[in-house]
Amino acid sequence: MLNLGKLHFGGDYNPEQWPKEVWKQDIELMQKAGVNLVSLGIFSWAKIERRDGEYHFDWLDEAMQLLHEGGISVDMATATASPPAWLVKAHPEVQPVNFDGVRLSHGGRQHYCAASGVYREKAAALVDQIASRYASHPAVVMWHVNNEYGCHAPYCFCENSRQAFIKWLQERYSSLDELNASWGTDFWSQRYYEWDELVVPKRTPDGTHPNPGQQIDFKRFTNDVTLELFKMERDIIKRYDSVHPVTTNFMSMKFTYAMDYWKWAKEMDFVSTDHYLAQHDPQNHIDLAQQADLTRGFANGQQWLLMEHSTSAVNWQPRNYAKTPGQELRNSASFVSRGSQGVMYFQWRQSQAGSERFHSALVPHAGEDTRVYREIAELGAWLKENPEVANHPTDRAQVAMIYDYEQFWALMQANLPTQDLSYAETVAKWYRALWELGIRVDFLPADASKADLSAYKLVLMPMVHMLSEAEEQAYHDYVADGGNLVVSYFSNISDRTLRVKLGGYGGKLVRELAGVYVEEFYPLREGQGELSNGLKPELWSELSRLEGAKAIATFKSSDVDGSPALTVREVGDSKVWYQGTELKLGSQKKFFKDIASTLGIDMEGGDESEVVRRGPYVFTINHAKNKVSLKKS
Repeated sequence: MLNLGKLHFGGDYNPEQWPKEVWKQDIELMQKAGVNLVSLGIFSWAKIERRDGEYHFDWLDEAMQLLHEGGISVDMATATASPPAWLVKAHPEVQPVNFDGVRLSHGGRQHYCAASGVYREKAAALVDQIASRYASHPAVVMWHVNNEYGCHAPYCFCENSRQAFIKWLQERYSSLDELNASWGTDFWSQRYYEWDELVVPKRTPDGTHPNPGQQIDFKRFTNDVTLELFKMERDIIKRYDSVHPVTTNFMSMKFTYAMDYWKWAKEMDFVSTDHYLAQHDPQNHIDLAQQADLTRGFANGQQWLLMEHSTSAVNWQPRNYAKTPGQELRNSASFVSRGSQGVMYFQWRQSQAGSERFHSALVPHAGEDTRVYREIAELGAWLKENPEVANHPTDRAQVAMIYDYEQFWALMQANLPTQDLSYAETVAKWYRALWELGIRVDFLPADASKADLSAYKLVLMPMVHMLSEAEEQAYHDYVADGGNLVVSYFSNISDRTLRVKLGGYGGKLVRELAGVYVEEFYPLREGQGELSNGLKPELWSELSRLEGAKAIATFKSSDVDGSPALTVREVGDSKVWYQGTELKLGSQKKFFKDIASTLGIDMEGGDESEVVRRGPYVFTINHAKNKVSLKKS
């Protein structure tokens, strides 16, 4: 675990990009700004291992010594995120193959296949060298494995991946008959009779798509085979250092989906993440809060660390808007209020060359006499003055939202009732509605236990498309014990193999628990859709009838006029709401506000302000241009 009693402040440091005379100036500027931690060596493989087995640590030893003498701790990286040119030249098969069968080239980053035995062998040798050399170095306080797994080329469709996928399937399924049944391979003559007939789900003829069960299993496989890389490196480090914690930086951002961070978090000594704003969105502080709350969920409600974000503009969005004065302090305070053990950035000094030369840094191209450096120095002082914050986790919310990467994977597939479905957008809309009401949210995985669920007054289930029987039962038990539930449309449609549950869409969760029988989907046509209570629907309607629930609103001006759109069912002292449509943001707020008022859920802050409690500390952050009055209801 992270050491408590201290908030970390700093970022990625890449001294190899600069002449040595700049290094001493770096240390002085770090001390002046209050930096106490840097991540070192993340992209240094080619600098450390210049030829196969030829290691050069002199420059890194010198940088480590300067940092230690300057009182700055090191998050020591394993440098495995980008294989060097000599490796891909000698072994081009380490590079990934994309969906269209094209082998990707050296020249970017993360250009490796997670199933490549050569990559694993060379990466393991490098980690062994680094860990054995620096495990006892007094500057090292934590370890940073690889970097942003799954960010750029998560899926590899090469022969190595195919063979590894077959092995993974053989471990998952007891026989080919079980696999065929799971995938429904009698459709389109896809039945397999030999394991070696299996393929990876590459591009198929136009107008067709790979088998849905095969697709989601391949995503599960990709998550698992990549996680094996992390565990390989972690275990090498642990052989030399059993004291300092090991992590890798997640990518807790709205549209990152390739890795299942609930599974990854179980393998971390502590959870860390990167987050970058969509700066074109004037409400991006709400997305920031959502991803920070999600990361705290991965950390099981405990402290975590923001490993990267930006001081100002990034370089990879269509238009890279700079942060406005004071925005970075507000952003950082929101992260800390939601459980981060500090504030870290990419990167310390803005690069002169390379792909990210226009990505902001703590020290901009213009140097220290800049708004950015002055503001980060102010932030460093604030973090240093409040070390006790680190000793307290963020207070538990009264509301939990289910978030599950497999739902993301399932709803990315083609051939759904409408292409307009977006798991990420629906989750974000529900969260934004709650944030604007001043209702705090914790996140839980779809397979949360009855004990996890029971800590909350209300559990929200936005498009939880797949549930196993055991998972379904957990929500029944939660309601039976007094919990309250909101279930959205297109939830519990399939089991975890993507086989549709029969007898009314939504299975027992919707038909028995919510009391609604759904028989057919009707995506709304352009210009269609009203609700009888005046709330505004979009995207979705469905033909359904009440089986124990009461209608709050029915559809109007649609193909299913009179069908229930919003319902509630009383189950003992509990209530189960069903939302059979996508609501526009204002209407979603009204729907949730009525529920919160019914259940006595606290609403504090909201509109343009946020209030978050972390032990004895109360963070109040105003994102409006003018002063606002805080309210609590």
